[in-house]
Amino acid sequence: MATYLVTGANRGIGYEYCRQLQAQGDRVIAVCRSTSEELQQLGVPVEAGIDITSDVSVADLQKRLGDKVIDVLIHNAGIIQRVTLDNLDFDSIREQFEMNALGPLRVTQVLLPHLKAGSKIVLMTSRMGSN
Repeated sequence: MATYLVTGANRGIGYEYCRQLQAQGDRVIAVCRSTSEELQQLGVPVEAGIDITSDVSVADLQKRLGDKVIDVLIHNAGIIQRVTLDNLDFDSIREQFEMNALGPLRVTQVLLPHLKAGSKIVLMTSRMGSN
């Protein structure tokens, strides 16, 4: 039995990761900005109120974990906003970069004490990573 930490766990792919991992008997720590009824019903530990774009928030997550060891860290949290060359919105681009690129680096760095030799880091993407 492995321990998985999944960011962006309240819906979509993140929720499905949590559901399937828990169903196969693994330990799951679900991390999200705000939880969902479906996630609460899974019965896995939920660390809500975590914004991966915030150093303070991610440091709070590290404290909440105590001495838990993470075998697999799944970075799933992300956002997508439509930006085209005809309609450049640099604030939107910065926000997406902060969430989708710097967020996983921030979380990984802060959670290094919870990873052991052999732990794995998964960078999950969906349509967000294809733009």
